[in-house]
Amino acid sequence: MLEFAKMNESWRTVIARPGMVVQRGSIVGEASMMMAGSSGSFIRFDELALALVDAVVHGSEELLLPSMLVQRGQRLAREATE
Repeated sequence: MLEFAKMNESWRTVIARPGMVVQRGSIVGEASMMMAGSSGSFIRFDELALALVDAVVHGSEELLLPSMLVQRGQRLAREATE
């Protein structure tokens, strides 16, 4: 990607570092998230997808670390249901 970016000035690389990705509604995933609390180490797969698509469409100046992905994904999921 670095070589490609050198030749294409409009290219931007966004790297996401999610923690543990869990399935919404699964007993193990939901229990893990409840035990972890708001540590940001667990993210539901649908919230991760929303956060990543948003980063691709709108860009991101911040690092997409686990806690940021969780916050962004949860915010977008809430907005989608309103």
